[in-house]
Amino acid sequence: MAQPVRFHATVEHVNRHTDDVVTYRLQSEKRLPAFVPGQFVHLTVDHYDPTAFWPESRVFSVANAVADRRTVELTISRQGAYTSRILDVLEPGAKVWAKGPYGDFTIGAVAGVRRAILIAGGTGVTPFCAFMDAALNNGELPLEEVILHYGARTSELLIYRSLVDACVARLPAFHAHFYAETAPFDDPSIRSGRLDPQAIVAEHGNAQQTAYYLSGPKAMIDAFRSSLTGNCGVTTERVLVDAWE
Repeated sequence: MAQPVRFHATVEHVNRHTDDVVTYRLQSEKRLPAFVPGQFVHLTVDHYDPTAFWPESRVFSVANAVADRRTVELTISRQGAYTSRILDVLEPGAKVWAKGPYGDFTIGAVAGVRRAILIAGGTGVTPFCAFMDAALNNGELPLEEVILHYGARTSELLIYRSLVDACVARLPAFHAHFYAETAPFDDPSIRSGRLDPQAIVAEHGNAQQTAYYLSGPKAMIDAFRSSLTGNCGVTTERVLVDAWE
């Protein structure tokens, strides 16, 4: 893994999906280390003096492959005072500091695994987006099969659906299922209801060469990991979570 660096960046583009979910495209002033899909950065909107201590910040998964070594995409949801501040003050042209890459939530890194089932809740899809972006750039997947189960409260919050659809269209071994708690009646491609790990295992089978990757709110991750290892008989080493603690 690359050594993390601190970098100054400009907010190049802002996409406000809702008042509480926003995607930012940051342009680094310097060339960045190579990112591995699934890694994250610390972002601060406070003043930072490189000779002093790092200020208050929050951690966000990178949603793109950073193929040009300068552009970093982050999707941020309103969770508390600091994320609210980010969403309320960051506009195009703003300057921010970040540091990274960190983390090892890497799809395809488990020995003996040929298939990955990715389970994403809401903006938890972002580390999988970096993986999908890299796969599209490379034209191939690192595994024999990858299946994404992507859920949100409403269909409008499936904000990366176009990226998912591109992977399905261009990568034969990539498959996806969408969920919304209030699914539209006119879109049969979206399943109505919430993600259910037991139903997912029942649909695909608990093959020993399958790994499950969980990303989303902490409560979801904890519940799904417990369900997979306790109720579904998935071994702990085949359940990987996007956890920063």
